[in-house]
Amino acid sequence: MAIGVDNINDVEYEVIWEDRPAGLWQRFLTLIHLNFTKYQITKDELIIQKGFFNRRTNSIELYLLKDPDVKESIYQRLLKIGTLSVKVDTRSGVEGQTRIFVLRNVRNCEAVRKLLRDNIERDVMERKITYFDHI
Repeated sequence: MAIGVDNINDVEYEVIWEDRPAGLWQRFLTLIHLNFTKYQITKDELIIQKGFFNRRTNSIELYLLKDPDVKESIYQRLLKIGTLSVKVDTRSGVEGQTRIFVLRNVRNCEAVRKLLRDNIERDVMERKITYFDHI
């Protein structure tokens, strides 16, 4: 079935996890409905959506992601949030340069990291992707 102009907003995909940044300022903005940053993990991709007037959506296929890491400052530990960063394995970039996606002020950051890692592994297995190390 082709997607026409009339039903373009009816595109559905399975969202596994969705949240907004949860620092003090972001919590206030969410409270007054002015936090326009949204993070999503779907079955196939990681999506970071930002902006109101100029909305920008960055998405990357899960099988291209590697090594999700968590970083927590003392401020973030007090608020039970953290920063999740994940490397993109493009293989086409300049050697030594790594693209990194960053999700700031994520609630339950360690649980989200594990969820993302497990879904990256599932996506790689489903696509039957194998990696070779260069020596």
